[in-house]
Parts: sequence; structure tokens; C-alpha cells
Amino acid sequence: MAKEIKINDTIQTKMGEEWQIEVSAKPFIDEKGANMPSFGYPCGVCASSETKLRFAKSTDEEQSLLEWIELQCKDCKSYTLYTRKEQ
Repeated sequence: MAKEIKINDTIQTKMGEEWQIEVSAKPFIDEKGANMPSFGYPCGVCASSETKLRFAKSTDEEQSLLEWIELQCKDCKSYTLYTRKEQ
């Protein structure tokens, strides 16, 4: 039986005020994603900064804000979805 993955407490504390965090062993978007650097967004499971960006969406204005980002961890292979909370 696969070990249940959960959100790392350190990441919840560090990122949870601004972001809704979800973690999964499988991709959230079941398509081939990008393979780009994630600009320092950490893995929500193991807290590694060795993540790659799969999908992201930002607002349309010139000073756009990231609305959500899906990452895959290079270390533990888990997926993290950060969704910006309403301010």
C-alpha cells in the first residue's frame, strides 16, 4: 500500500498564508506539462527546492500575479499545487 503523502508542516507555515496548498502522488493536470525551473517554489511534501514547473496561470494585467502553479519535485517525485488565496 502506498504511503499517504501530506503537506510538509514547514511549507504549510511558510507558504500557507498566501497559498492554498495541495499535494498528490499523481499530476493534478493529466497532460504533458512544461519542464521549466520553478523559480524557488518548494515541494509541498519534502520541502525541496528542486522542483520543476508543469503548469501555471497568471492574471492578464501588466503587473500580473501568479494565480496558481503546479510543480513536480525532482527529489520525491510528488506534485504540489499552489493556488493563491483571495486577499
